[in-house]
Amino acid sequence: MTEVPQREKAGERMEFAMQFTVVEPGFTRGHAFELIELARMADDYGLHSIGVGDTGFRLNEAAARVTLLALGTKRTFVGMRPTNPWTRDPQITAAFLATIDSMTEGHAFMEIATGDSAAHSIGRKPSTRARLEEYVSCVRDVLATGHGRFEGRDIRSFAGPRGPVRISIGAEGPRMLRLAGGIGDAVSIGTGLTPEVVGWSLAQVEQGARVRGRDPAEVEPWFTVRSVLDVDRDAARGRVRASLASILHHSMRHGVEGRLVPTQHHDAVREYVRRYVLADHQHHGGANDQLMERLGLTGFAMRRWGMAGDPADWVERIRQLRACGVRRMWLANRGSLAQLRRALQLFGEDVLSSFGRGR
Repeated sequence: MTEVPQREKAGERMEFAMQFTVVEPGFTRGHAFELIELARMADDYGLHSIGVGDTGFRLNEAAARVTLLALGTKRTFVGMRPTNPWTRDPQITAAFLATIDSMTEGHAFMEIATGDSAAHSIGRKPSTRARLEEYVSCVRDVLATGHGRFEGRDIRSFAGPRGPVRISIGAEGPRMLRLAGGIGDAVSIGTGLTPEVVGWSLAQVEQGARVRGRDPAEVEPWFTVRSVLDVDRDAARGRVRASLASILHHSMRHGVEGRLVPTQHHDAVREYVRRYVLADHQHHGGANDQLMERLGLTGFAMRRWGMAGDPADWVERIRQLRACGVRRMWLANRGSLAQLRRALQLFGEDVLSSFGRGR
């Protein structure tokens, strides 16, 4: 194993969650059992949450994969991250969450955002914030009472009322951060990881909570990290680029103003957004990855959103982020199930051991 620094002091514990993106073509019975085993490993290592993306444009059906994750866990939260207000009716979402919450004895979660590739691929623009808020309210009402309303429709469920299910809001801009502070149990912050961006993002969430009369402490801030872990640090840095290319686009699609982008990158980022190719979304070595490199934005994207390398690189990066005020992190690994298993093992044995294992 790669040598890592000594264990962190007590009282400085970080919380971690991880998203699994399986890039193998097809999804066989064997793959299903491997995904269950991956969930068991995550549960044993003490991850707070695990999830899978919800976009039929690039991935296999998310509801089936979350169900498999639920079969492998006892304590870890499981869910989609993110879903969106377009591709799943709130009645379907509420029924799904109730089912997973029953299977996991209260450990289901939903993360929702306005929609990116999943929405564009069915001919929709990202949802408005008002529509997203109405969707969240409807899902909560249906879960709590069996009845809700969405866009003038009565929505009912006969599964019986349930307790609240954890709902996180994905946010990459100031208005979404404030909305998340106002309505979310948690917020998945995708604005970036530099000290200035971290402080600014937390301030937006706090402001949003206070405007709605909430205690900001009621909202858990989780920072999204575009990450790949491998014993080969160069391979890891190569594999993370497609993910960086993705977040560079959808975090800047509404403009660079007010988003703490260094002035020297403004023109390049605007050109990148204009020329982004949806068909190559998250495609390793594709047009967007190459465009990001040609425009000189790869280093900027890595510094702002990325973490890629071997376990020692991860430990050092996590320590840097903790010094910036980051305490909860959504990590990611993408690749074959074998690669995901190996990365999770490295994380559990060589990274988590430096920050305190378990809950």
